[in-house]
Amino acid sequence: MDRITIFDKNIPQIGLFSRNTPKGEEYAMVSEFIDYYCCKFLHDNRKNNLAVFIEPRIASGFPDVVFASFLPSITDTWNDCRKNIDVNDLKILSFLLQGGGATGTQLLSSLKMPERQTLISLEKLLDARLIVYKKQQWHPRDVRSIFSIKKLVSIEAKIGDVSKVMEQSYINTWFASHSYALTSAIKPQSETIRAFSQRGIGLYCKGKTFHKVVDASRLTLPSSYQSLQFNEWIGNRLAT
Repeated sequence: MDRITIFDKNIPQIGLFSRNTPKGEEYAMVSEFIDYYCCKFLHDNRKNNLAVFIEPRIASGFPDVVFASFLPSITDTWNDCRKNIDVNDLKILSFLLQGGGATGTQLLSSLKMPERQTLISLEKLLDARLIVYKKQQWHPRDVRSIFSIKKLVSIEAKIGDVSKVMEQSYINTWFASHSYALTSAIKPQSETIRAFSQRGIGLYCKGKTFHKVVDASRLTLPSSYQSLQFNEWIGNRLAT
């Protein structure tokens, strides 16, 4: 299990906070699924490591589980300044990664952040070696040098109400490369399977064991500042 890191408690030093859920049938199913996923990961993946986030607090709520498959080299070029990077900084970095670069004026008009906050964030991103300034524009460094997550899988679990968990899973596509629902339904109806497939949401069901009924569509990473945040949580935890 040396290749797996569990994030299930608050770590204020890196800005990570988790929710404690009362134990019950759903909690037991999620715990069992985590064991299943980790064992399968170790068997199928010899190259990457795995971070397991249990109910992390993010802007859209508390996803039940987020699995992040990442390169073991994540800390090779890590620096102490990255522990100071916060959500506002990551919003700017995400904007630059999506657009390839921007002037200060473009950042101010697009992100609507106060000028002073924008300047502070740019300075922090420079110190952390996440961006560069050239030809009167701010540019992100090569994403491969600053983002080590290769796969970011969100899981939303529900005993019974499949329609509700589908909506929750769809919300998670704003940060995940793959978004799945986990349900106790042994054999979901064909219209349920079709609805998941049409929305690009994956579905795991639990019988005697877990089985994947619908594959999730793969989305590009990093898709938002929250994708970047998971990367920072991992790097800062392992670098300490």
